[in-house]
Amino acid sequence: MNTMDETFEIKLLIGGIYYPLTIKRQDEVMYREAARRINSLLNRYRDHFPQLSDEKYYVMASLHIAMTNLMWENFNDTLPFKERIEELTKQIDNVLANEDVTESGQD
Repeated sequence: MNTMDETFEIKLLIGGIYYPLTIKRQDEVMYREAARRINSLLNRYRDHFPQLSDEKYYVMASLHIAMTNLMWENFNDTLPFKERIEELTKQIDNVLANEDVTESGQD
């Protein structure tokens, strides 16, 4: 068995609560960074809006993370470019096909 595929348990402290997780060893750094980012967001919202409940801080952090993910998904959406490239390729193929017909007719 590859040692990078082995799972193990870690405890992440998020918002003052420990969460035990069983993860792949190779993913540990990402999980710890994700927890760090969540805690950072929670702390920013707590500092900026001290009168809110913990539940609202979690909702605000979740919304922030979801919006960031959506922006990255839209940023990485290559479908419009792929469609335009396919359209241009067809146009080029048509022009080349017409040139072949014109050139063969001139013999």
